[in-house]
Amino acid sequence: MSPLRKRPQRRPGSAAPPPLPEVRQEVDLALPGRERFAARVTQVSDEAIVLVLMLDARDPLQLGEVAEMALEFAGPRGLVRIEGQGRVTAYDVVHLRLEGAVEVVQRRDFVRVRAVRPMALAPIDEEGTIGDWIDTLTVNVSGNGFLAAGPDTLAIGSAVRFRVRVVEGEPPIEGLGRVARASDAGHRGIAIEQLVDDGRRRLVAFIFERERIARRVTRDSEL
Repeated sequence: MSPLRKRPQRRPGSAAPPPLPEVRQEVDLALPGRERFAARVTQVSDEAIVLVLMLDARDPLQLGEVAEMALEFAGPRGLVRIEGQGRVTAYDVVHLRLEGAVEVVQRRDFVRVRAVRPMALAPIDEEGTIGDWIDTLTVNVSGNGFLAAGPDTLAIGSAVRFRVRVVEGEPPIEGLGRVARASDAGHRGIAIEQLVDDGRRRLVAFIFERERIARRVTRDSEL
């Protein structure tokens, strides 16, 4: 554990402390009704988290501004959202005071969401040669992999390259995977083995947003 991050000792029977990100972990900073920013954690305590934004945010954020913000990241128990008051100390630095709710969306490693998104797969043979790209669609998505609509020609255990466009107008998420399972309908479960660049952060942010929308729709339908 980082020396910048100290927590009080737990008493027997006490509740577990809220999940917090690690120093240097990449996260998403969400502003209600405004943009989302990729950020990196530089300091963590039980009272506040200091973030450096990947991009200069001088348009939506004013120096010295204090506003409600939310931090979203992949924790060991699932996708985590922490709400608090963010203070802009520089155009790329935010101090988030932890005054709001802490929400673990799913206690499994990653929640799986239904999502039909454009996907392409290219088989890799035993010599490492990459074959032709085959267009398909995702059936559902998780942080560990994808259920693809096809092709049914891919054998279980086959290595593949993949690219998935989760957000319209953004570059696809790319990486390496392996066919982990097959269904009678011809679907192929692709386990992720490697993601390119910031693919993990982007994938987790997409899953978090889809799960939040699904839970909101469920709540609305119960009213």
